[in-house]
Amino acid sequence: MLAGQLAYRLVDEELPRLVATRLGVPTDIVESIENRAPGFGERLLANLSHAVPEMTPPAAPAADELDGAYRREVERLIRAAAAGGDAVILGRLGSAVLGARRDLVRVFVYAPLPWRIANVQASLGCAAHRARSEIARIDEARRMYAREHYRMAWGELRNYDLSVDTARYGVDGAADIIAAAVRAAQSAA
Repeated sequence: MLAGQLAYRLVDEELPRLVATRLGVPTDIVESIENRAPGFGERLLANLSHAVPEMTPPAAPAADELDGAYRREVERLIRAAAAGGDAVILGRLGSAVLGARRDLVRVFVYAPLPWRIANVQASLGCAAHRARSEIARIDEARRMYAREHYRMAWGELRNYDLSVDTARYGVDGAADIIAAAVRAAQSAA
C-alpha cells in the first residue's frame, strides 16, 4: 500500500527467490531460513562449538555457511535497492543493513499482541493459540537475528526514525503516516 502511494517499488517477496537464484538452491530452502529461530539444541551446540571446536557437529558448518550466504545476499540486495532509490524495503532488518543514512526513513511498524493475533487468525484461518504461537516464534527469530548479526535489539526505537501503531491507525492510516513522513523528509533534504 505504501509503495503504491509513493509510486516506489516494493522490495519484499522477491528477495527469497533472488537469493535462491544467486546461491543456486531451491527457493523453499531460502524461505525456511527466514523467520526461523534456531532450536535449543542448535543454540547449545553453537555455543559449545565456540568454546570447544571439536564439539561442532559435521552438519553445522554447512548450515552456518548457508545462513551466512543468505545474510550476505540479502544485505547486498537491500543495498542495491536503496542505491537505486525510490524503494520500500520491507523487513529483513533493512534499517540495520542501511544504517542511519540521510536519504531514507527507517520505520518500525508494530501493534499490540491481541490485534496481531486477530490479524494472523484472519489471514491464516487458524485458532488464537496457533496465531499466538506463530507470532512468538517469528518475534523470537527476529530478536535473535538482530542481536546475533547486528548487535541490536529488534524493535528498539532509537534504531528508527518513526514508529507507527497499526492497531491505533489501521493499515491504511499507518501507510498514510509513513508516506507523509517520507514526503516531509524529502522536502527537508
